[in-house]
Amino acid sequence: MNLKSLILYGMLIPFATSFFACGDNGEINPSGSNNIGENFVGEKDPIVLNETNHAMTIYNFKSENRCVVEGDKYEFVVHKDTSQVYREYKFLGDTLVLLYKDGDHTYGQVLVGGKNGQIKNKWKVTSCHYIHERNSVDCSGLANPDEVIKGSTVYFDITQDTLFISRIDSKGNAIDINAPEVDDYDDYTGSTFVQDLFEFMDYAYKGVSVVGNLPAPWGAFRTTWSDVGECNIECVALKKDVTIVSRDKSHMSFNFKGVNYELNFSHALHWLYSRGSRAEVSLSLKSDKGECALEYLSDVIQSPEICSAENAGYLDLYTYYSSNDSLLFYGAKDYHIGNHDEFRSCVVGLVRR
Repeated sequence: MNLKSLILYGMLIPFATSFFACGDNGEINPSGSNNIGENFVGEKDPIVLNETNHAMTIYNFKSENRCVVEGDKYEFVVHKDTSQVYREYKFLGDTLVLLYKDGDHTYGQVLVGGKNGQIKNKWKVTSCHYIHERNSVDCSGLANPDEVIKGSTVYFDITQDTLFISRIDSKGNAIDINAPEVDDYDDYTGSTFVQDLFEFMDYAYKGVSVVGNLPAPWGAFRTTWSDVGECNIECVALKKDVTIVSRDKSHMSFNFKGVNYELNFSHALHWLYSRGSRAEVSLSLKSDKGECALEYLSDVIQSPEICSAENAGYLDLYTYYSSNDSLLFYGAKDYHIGNHDEFRSCVVGLVRR
């Protein structure tokens, strides 16, 4: 889960054992709260704090690069918008709970390290959660409740008008929470890309049209689709008459319709941004008939140069609508480069006999 999702929606973790207070022995902020210097690294969100009603509204400002297309005109636009999130809060001893709704139930994001009854303090975000119906906090099943994102600790420093959000690594160094993060998913041969590849090969073998069934390279960073239930890649293979001979996270040997294949991911990288992501995939599929190689890159539009008519073939063009179905714009937020179509044709040639 990215940090912004964590902040705005809280965290839900399977619960069992409960407790109330989560004291932090004062080591977080021994000299008091809100010691924010000019060299602060993190995010600053304006807030409206209502201590009387134990509530605050958080305002978040974001910008998004767009390539807007109108006829033959391509225009690079930096779109800016503001979102707001309303949070009520409560104290359980020296624990601060930021409440949020999930369906008919109320949960809470749990923060520690401040002072009872004084929200204007520096608080450490935990992976524990509050269950309103039980009026209790649960940290069960967590090896390290302080570890919120990949070995780091997140702090909220709350003042009268600003929420300062910082992230600290295990060595005490500040991390830019707006910087891209590397996706730690690395089971590429167990991904939706391979699941879709099996289905694609099955269609190609049967002579069924494969248009629209091209495996998406960014699927290399997702586990198998949820519509097959708990079915892992081995289970998916059985459904498509594929026998997996051996596999590790980047290499797989398998047999399909009596033919042996070798699938190898030589490079895979997935960067996560606050909006969008960058995916890089290099792989090969071999059989006794030959070898198909895929080179693919997709990214959010970072600069005006990509937004032009001559690059139209690289742009992921869509019609975008608002939440109330009104037209926002026609154009692209992302682009891709690679030999995707050639790879598809090559795989069809390998499979069809």
